[in-house]
This record gives sequence, structure tokens and C-alpha cells, in this order.
Amino acid sequence: MDVKFDLSNKKTIAGLIGLICIVALIIYSPTLISLTNPQVCTIDGVCQHEQRVILLTDLIPVFILIGIVIGAGVFFFMSSRLESKEKDLTKITDTLVAFLNKDEKLVVKKLIENDGKVLQAEITRIEGLGKVKSHRITQRLLDRGVIEVEGFGKTNMIKLNKGIKDVLLGPKK
Repeated sequence: MDVKFDLSNKKTIAGLIGLICIVALIIYSPTLISLTNPQVCTIDGVCQHEQRVILLTDLIPVFILIGIVIGAGVFFFMSSRLESKEKDLTKITDTLVAFLNKDEKLVVKKLIENDGKVLQAEITRIEGLGKVKSHRITQRLLDRGVIEVEGFGKTNMIKLNKGIKDVLLGPKK
């Protein structure tokens, strides 16, 4: 996995600062706990251990709030990246489809609806396309490298080219 940081982005810098703070808190929290741990049970008749437990129970809402803030921050940073990826994929898809004629768009749309592969017989059933016309369209798309044809019994399985499929449908997980 290749991780790249764009330090010109304010969100990246804020995320890095937040991450450094969390790591520092995790590293130094045992030291802070041991330093604040009372050595004597009672001072002036007050149990120090009991006061510490009361303090910790009072701080539970603060810890919950910190968790919610961290979760919201992660969501904020990640959602903007996901939205930008979706917009980029939409632009790429629109650009690719713009180079196709009306009938080719129908075939590619059918392929997209069926996760990138469909039987050639199903393409002939698209409204406005017959066997001959669908065969010609399939051949044009094959010549351009948009699709791949694979034998499948007495018919053919039409598949989107792997690179185009990854762009239109996203990489397979």
C-alpha cells in the first residue's frame, strides 16, 4: 500500500497533528497515571483512592465526548476523500461514455448494470437492437478494446475490458 501525504492540504496537516496528539497521549498516559496515583490512603481523614475513583467516574463523559470528536473528525476527513473519488469516477465514466454512439451506450449500460459481464443473447434483447445489430455493435466495441468476448456454451459472454471495468465499477475487492 502506497501512502502519500499532501502537506499543502490543511485537512492533512490537522489530521497529522491529531494523530500525533493521540499517539503522545497513549505513550505518556501510563506515566501520568503512575504519577497521579496516591501513595497514602488517607490524608486528613479523606481516602485518596476513593477520591481518585470519583474523579475517574466524573471524567467518563469527557472520555466519551473525546471519542465522539475523534470519530467525527475521522468521518469528516474520510468522507471528503470518498466524495472526491466518487466525483472523479463519475467524470471518467461520463467522458468514456461520451465517445460511444447511442446503441453502444445501451450495450455498455447493460454491462454496467450486470457487473461488467452479460450473455450476448441478453444484448440482443435490448430494445431497438436485433441479433445482427447487436453483433455489429459488439464487434465495434471489441475492435476498440472496450469489451472482451469469451465463449460460453452456444453463445458468448461479453465482458467489459478489465481496465475499463475497474474505472466504471471500481476495483474488485
